[in-house]
Amino acid sequence: MKHQRIYLCEDSFEGILTAIHEAYVSRYGHQFQIIEAGEYTEGNLFAETIPVATDMDKAIRVAEAVRRKISQEAYQMIRYASMAAVPGKADAVYRFLILGFSIGRKVTDHMSHTYVNPVLHLYRQVWRETDHMYGFVRFRELKSGVLFAKIEPKHHQVPLLAEHFADRFPEENFMIWDAKRREVCIHERNKPPVLISHVTAEAWKLEEISEDEAMFEKLWQNFYKTTGILERRNEACRMRMMPKMYWKNMPELWQKNC
Repeated sequence: MKHQRIYLCEDSFEGILTAIHEAYVSRYGHQFQIIEAGEYTEGNLFAETIPVATDMDKAIRVAEAVRRKISQEAYQMIRYASMAAVPGKADAVYRFLILGFSIGRKVTDHMSHTYVNPVLHLYRQVWRETDHMYGFVRFRELKSGVLFAKIEPKHHQVPLLAEHFADRFPEENFMIWDAKRREVCIHERNKPPVLISHVTAEAWKLEEISEDEAMFEKLWQNFYKTTGILERRNEACRMRMMPKMYWKNMPELWQKNC
């Protein structure tokens, strides 16, 4: 009987795809292999833990194989699922691809399958939050003229938001900083966005907003407050449509009684 192997990879889409590449080329047997993302995995007396360094070339080969042999829809599903802040996501993506490479594009039709349903569930969680973030991200103009946004999402959103806002604001210099994951996206005018990890608040002079920004924030706060109808306020509905976890990075909600 073979011992179980645990491939321990970086908690990123590229890291997970690299581990999947290593699991496939090992030919050790899918039933004897598990993929986990992160810096630590619970020890198993009878398992062999194999650290996997992220390799962009291997990750790209797996991504291209998914698009070519399964579908673009399947690629989108595993990409979003890999951004989820949920234990077990890496192995869920691995099992999904085992089935996908076996049956092709039909895999996304098997929504209740043991290997498909977990990835579909993760995809929907991340996509739902991404859709929220499109509307809840608040950029502030710094004295340097750079637009800066601080976010603290549940899931890993910076790579997804970087693409969206680079397409929406190609002429702007902006940064999106994930304070929870200490990751920042830097977009220079008309250039592809760049992601940098392990960034702390002290690296940026975040309090130095421009005078125009300070004025517009006050105007926006007053507008938000005065257009609300007190008698029709429904806090439960507002928190359902605009979850409270995002409020601390939204200037219109910094005032009391807003």
